[in-house]
Amino acid sequence: MLVSVSSQIQCSKRPAISSQVIQFLMGVLIFHALELVSVAQVQPKGPVLPEAIVNQLPERVGAWTRGDVPRRVEPKGIFEYMDGAGELYLGYRFKFLEVHDYASANQGNILVELYWMESADDAYGLLSGDWDGDVVDLGAQTAVTTNLPATGEIRALYGAGLLRIWSGNLYARIIAYEESDESKKAVLAIGRAIVAGRANSPAPSLVKGLPAEITPRFRLQPKHIVFLRSHLVLNSVYYLSSENLLDLGLGCEVAATSFSSSLPGAQGKPVHLLLVRYPSAEAARQALKHFQKIYLAEKYLGPTVFSGEQGIVQIEDGWLGFARTGSNLALVFECPDEESAKLFIQGAAQTFHKIEASDE
Repeated sequence: MLVSVSSQIQCSKRPAISSQVIQFLMGVLIFHALELVSVAQVQPKGPVLPEAIVNQLPERVGAWTRGDVPRRVEPKGIFEYMDGAGELYLGYRFKFLEVHDYASANQGNILVELYWMESADDAYGLLSGDWDGDVVDLGAQTAVTTNLPATGEIRALYGAGLLRIWSGNLYARIIAYEESDESKKAVLAIGRAIVAGRANSPAPSLVKGLPAEITPRFRLQPKHIVFLRSHLVLNSVYYLSSENLLDLGLGCEVAATSFSSSLPGAQGKPVHLLLVRYPSAEAARQALKHFQKIYLAEKYLGPTVFSGEQGIVQIEDGWLGFARTGSNLALVFECPDEESAKLFIQGAAQTFHKIEASDE
């Protein structure tokens, strides 16, 4: 603490404090210090952080032993840790990554990556980027593969030595560099330790609200469902443009999927649906206007038509439909005819209505 010269002068003029007073004050200070120590010993330490799950990792599993010092990777260091895939994790609300190595004498290493995200939706989004592999039930006494459940119920997938897990706000990858029966057992054992005691989170509301069909002609393809926030992730699912035409960002929620068609020939190609929730109605309005101006430039030529909130137009690869209600935006691509585009937009409106009703 800085003390001014005038304060020092004033202090020098004060009468001296007796030794009895000093002893009394010291006693009071010691008493309160002991009291604070006692309180600290009995007060709860507060909620256990999710990151404490690393303490559940086994030190040894099969022939593999965990290293003592994990590696922590912050968002700004993600590109130093991996080449080419950093954008995927930054496209969600990524907090940090913790990396553990399990070494063995002669069976290769096992790598454990724990990606801590801001929400369970973000972790689900990372898993939804690839539904290939065997579905694994890590909640069983021994991790077993199961029949394919609904996409929103899948928690873990295993294939070619790689186990991927969605558990609350955690997305985990466990990789055996040399796959064998023993390494698979070890990978699954580590996976069970990671999810132990963690409650299952529901799938994002947009995903749960997707219709199973749009009339019997169009059926939802569960393995094509992706939850995302970034236009870079969207372009890997359904390419629109190198530009961010829909003004997507970390504050957005997007469910992208496709529907198989029972129509014959070229008319039976998949139909692609995007459901987007923006932070505000104004953000959704501006995004639709941006999309119309660039993607539908040949169909919408005058400035006044950009105010349209709903429309169906025919373009090169089929019929396209769009509709905005409040902060919600639905777009459907490659419909075989105008009528099916209308049905998809109506189905999207019902989905948004169900979600909003459940939020109230």
